[in-house]
Amino acid sequence: MPRSENRKRMGWFGWTLTALGVTLVVAVAFFSFVFDLGGIGLFSDRQTESSEQQAEDSSDSGQSQEELEQKAEETRESVGKEYEDVGDFVAETHDFYNDTTGYGRIDNLDWSEQETEAEEILAVLDEMLPKVEDDALKNDLEKIQQLASSAADNEDKKTVRNLHRMFHDLDIALNDYQGTDKIWGVTNTLK
Repeated sequence: MPRSENRKRMGWFGWTLTALGVTLVVAVAFFSFVFDLGGIGLFSDRQTESSEQQAEDSSDSGQSQEELEQKAEETRESVGKEYEDVGDFVAETHDFYNDTTGYGRIDNLDWSEQETEAEEILAVLDEMLPKVEDDALKNDLEKIQQLASSAADNEDKKTVRNLHRMFHDLDIALNDYQGTDKIWGVTNTLK
């Protein structure tokens, strides 16, 4: 018997499945590289752990999202209008933290960049704090000052996360930030 008669051909269905499989493998590899998911990042529980941590952190404030949103609206009308320069500083710094820590980037921080930003925060707050008379806002800025000082000295991503959350909540309170509805409830300004 000739050899070609015993050989089976794959056909169009087999080639289609092969092409889809290769495409899937390439897509997974691409997204793993682009989003730094690691070797088995798609199949790990890191996302679940992160969601659980966020749920724990959000329950620390003791206030509902509706209460926090109402307080934010009241704060914008009073403190936000009085301290527009603080609001501008908060918005710019919040943008920095969104760009450098959001969407899982906190796991791969550029520590020199974080240290530089922390030093800039400290320099701005040294000038700004003496002018702030609102007690709650002043307490929040002093807390940011402590966190920024710690972030400049230590490579602790929890400190950076806390800084980001402080700026996030203050951006909502002072500037009506609309990037998300989530309020962490970590500031005195929104209590």
